[in-house]
Amino acid sequence: MPRIRPRLLALVGLMLSMSLMLSLLGQPPAAGTRLLPAPRVPAAQQIDVGLHISNIYNLSLRDKTFTADGWFWLNWPEPIQQLIERNQIPITELVEFTNQVERWDARIETDSTVPQRTQDGHYLQLFRFSGRFYDDQQNLSMFPFQTLELPINIETRPSVFSMADQAIVLRSAVADSEVLGDSVSLNGYSVTGLTVNSGIHRSSTAFGQQKAQASEYSQVSYTVDYRTNGWSAFYTYVVPWLAVMATLLLAPSLEGDLKDLRLAIPSTALLTFVFLRDSSNSSLPPLDYLTYIDKLYILGFVASTVLFCLFVWGTNLLSRASPEHQAKTIERINQVDAVYQASVAGGVVILLIAAMQHS
Repeated sequence: MPRIRPRLLALVGLMLSMSLMLSLLGQPPAAGTRLLPAPRVPAAQQIDVGLHISNIYNLSLRDKTFTADGWFWLNWPEPIQQLIERNQIPITELVEFTNQVERWDARIETDSTVPQRTQDGHYLQLFRFSGRFYDDQQNLSMFPFQTLELPINIETRPSVFSMADQAIVLRSAVADSEVLGDSVSLNGYSVTGLTVNSGIHRSSTAFGQQKAQASEYSQVSYTVDYRTNGWSAFYTYVVPWLAVMATLLLAPSLEGDLKDLRLAIPSTALLTFVFLRDSSNSSLPPLDYLTYIDKLYILGFVASTVLFCLFVWGTNLLSRASPEHQAKTIERINQVDAVYQASVAGGVVILLIAAMQHS
């Protein structure tokens, strides 16, 4: 009886290697807007800003948006107040949320008609806000074990505040513990912290001005960090995939003469993978990179296809074998099946370890 064909084993190894190579394809998106270092300016050119987020809700991974309500306040010295009065700048237009969307449904209300005077002679204005914001830092490469960074960016608005003119700089003047309210939790996620970044945001346009640095404005970004619950994501997304993969791993243990049953398993598993993948990705937008769940299903698709090819090969081989050679033919088929099982088991272990490292 001839040995196992090297070409057949090479085909099994090649197809399974391709599945792991495909699982590494796709680059996650670059980080969001990067701020340039803010210049050092005297206190007369600084505006202190504070933020308190009361609620975060209506998170949409598909639209990369979320809704937030809360308060923010500005505190500025007399020289900036004179600049405001001289240029007749409305109080509500001192700053803007640069990543706000659907402005028709947004709300920014002043708590008082005129700014309050503080004991040190500064001006203090409190605002209530409610709006929908765009998450330009969304990275779903490890979905469903992803982290989320939901930013709220506050930036100076009047052109006279630009780095080309008066160079007014925003400075965060609120403790991190005071930013997050009691209702910022999201279903399926845990709040892991807050990141505050400040600097100069450079736009791609100077808005028609000819001055250098006319496109540079001061910005403070408050980013709420979330992380998915690892066990919940594992039970919801990975366990169904594991159940089907277990079927594929056990199927080659069936004796080679059980032709009809062996051929039915990989095709059924392939269809099951298709439905499971569509269900798991229903809340995601079209992406130009692979997520972790995509990598799982790529392995499942390839493993199902390879198993079907092996079963077709084994069935044909057994049908052509003479009665006295059938026992050795079945042994040969079982040897090839063992190679398949080891290869697929290795791929499953690699992908599960990757999930454990990020969960």
